[in-house]
Amino acid sequence: MTVTKSGRSPGWIEEVGPGRFPRGVIEGLIDIEAIESHHPDDAMPGRTAYECLVRSAALDPGKTAVIALEAGGSTRVAQRLTYADYLSQATAAANMFRSAAAGIPSNVAIILPILPEALVAAWGACAAGTVTPINPHLEPALITSILNATRATVLITTRAHGRSAADHIAAIRAKVPTLRMIYTVGDDGPFPDFLASLADHSAEALTFSPCTDRGAEAMYLPTGGTTAAPKLARLTHGGMALSAWIAGAVMGAAADEVIGLGMPLFHVGGMLMLGLRGAALGQTVLLLSPAGFRDRGVVENFWNIARAHGMTSLIATPTSAAALHAAEGEDHRGHVIRTFSSGGSTVPMELGRAFPQRFGVEIREVWGSTEFHGFLGCQPNGVPPLIGSVGLRTPWHRIKAVELDADNRFVREMPAGEQGVIIGAGPCLALGYVDPSLDDQFFVKDGPDGLQWGSSGDLGRVDADGYVWIDGRAKDVIIRGGHNIDPALIEEVLAAHPDVLFAAAVGYPDRSKGELPVAYIEAAPGRTCDVETLLAHCRSTIQERAACPVAIFALDSMPLTPVGKIFKPALRERALRHAVTAASRTIIGKDPDAILIDATKGRPHVIVRVPNVSEAEAMALKTALDGFSFTAAVDASSTL
Repeated sequence: MTVTKSGRSPGWIEEVGPGRFPRGVIEGLIDIEAIESHHPDDAMPGRTAYECLVRSAALDPGKTAVIALEAGGSTRVAQRLTYADYLSQATAAANMFRSAAAGIPSNVAIILPILPEALVAAWGACAAGTVTPINPHLEPALITSILNATRATVLITTRAHGRSAADHIAAIRAKVPTLRMIYTVGDDGPFPDFLASLADHSAEALTFSPCTDRGAEAMYLPTGGTTAAPKLARLTHGGMALSAWIAGAVMGAAADEVIGLGMPLFHVGGMLMLGLRGAALGQTVLLLSPAGFRDRGVVENFWNIARAHGMTSLIATPTSAAALHAAEGEDHRGHVIRTFSSGGSTVPMELGRAFPQRFGVEIREVWGSTEFHGFLGCQPNGVPPLIGSVGLRTPWHRIKAVELDADNRFVREMPAGEQGVIIGAGPCLALGYVDPSLDDQFFVKDGPDGLQWGSSGDLGRVDADGYVWIDGRAKDVIIRGGHNIDPALIEEVLAAHPDVLFAAAVGYPDRSKGELPVAYIEAAPGRTCDVETLLAHCRSTIQERAACPVAIFALDSMPLTPVGKIFKPALRERALRHAVTAASRTIIGKDPDAILIDATKGRPHVIVRVPNVSEAEAMALKTALDGFSFTAAVDASSTL
């Protein structure tokens, strides 16, 4: 029998005994191939998220399953659940949700920060029917549209952790006819308390027969959509359980893992790669704060938290990793973190080199998407990470760089090392979207090898050794007079400068070139940024002359998504507004009163309000704006 240098069988941490299951480990391609010699069903601890929790509770009911810390970067424990508690509460929740549905399909909407109740409700809801985790900070109209699209029967929310959608709960409820019950968490409002309500339902066993079909819908998880209605990916029971098992193989599968969870639970990383991974593998999940890494105190006191609770693994965005690296001090000494994974966007090369030198733990980039239930690319743990790459494909999955036509139809596979659109196939491919009209944007038509493939929307390469390199989102490419510019060329140079904490490059609308590259930066703590110095730094460092930014803008704070990624749509909108204002000043000698932008349907449409100008001036401005890469209208309703 083949064994690795650590003495284990390739791909597996073997376990024996009643109710036990093999745990995966990926330290190289040999492990991936060894795991693939088995069927995925042989690896999973359960067919569904609820079955995974049942298995873990049976193995060690008294073990700590969830630790929730107080807000503000505190090391103090606000709440603790054993596996026995975790399962009992999830069972009671499932029975309560099924009862509330009163004969129609149960769908539970969870609009909560990072709280134990959100995890309990999620796995109970999956047993009762389906669940939809939702960003608490979406506009009420967007939340209403999600609840109606999923035909939500139960809503769980809170007003106990700052402003959120719960502030508008009465208006939301009135517009969702399927909604039968609303529960709140730690809230003194008019609706029943979630945990207190569980006492009225059996916690010993399910009072109904749950779905055990691995291929059935279990979760509608939003993807994208911070300012517009998000797409809702249809995730399956089996896809969730398998993806959680794979996350363990990538980040640590041992039972003694303590997982730091600082990503929101309406994100695939927080809910499945961290939350469900813990439940599936009998590990301990440490909730860093209700606000996760968006809580400044968590970043400031991160290493003390990690030491105090023995954190061994986590996922953080590159912006969170950069913030940790920018903080002064030596309080990281003594941590026991084994795996520091980063996902959501590319890790800057300089950060990837400097982070392990300072903290003694590598940043291992992972890559995937909601539509793949999580990871599709991973850095093996047995060798130093290949900085700049997202690693190898995960077990049972395939990744290719291809050319697609305008209809998302496969044209050809790119040679090794040549850029194309990254597509993936495998058992964790989602069923599609709740709105089926969006499916054609994801599923590749006439895909290779007779498989069903999904398009990630990312541009990238697969090298001769199978390592995947992500170059960025196709929509982020800056097109300057037909010249395609990778924003990473600019961002890497600026992020490596000691004065810069965050950097992002976007296209600035230009009438002759279409777009010009500009950059936005946020200064590192305690430093100031001189944009002229940074421009000179770019000119001397970036070899591709057309890629040098024509301007750099310093921001007090970079716009971030709720997950912690730089939110480029806000920067593109800022650049667009700047370009429109400059044109208005040049053409009619005044700033617009308002600029309204609709970017929900591809090419932006801009309405510019400039009252008290002549019809000739309004027409001149409209003519000028028509030369840009957006459609425009000029509102001069108070024309002289």
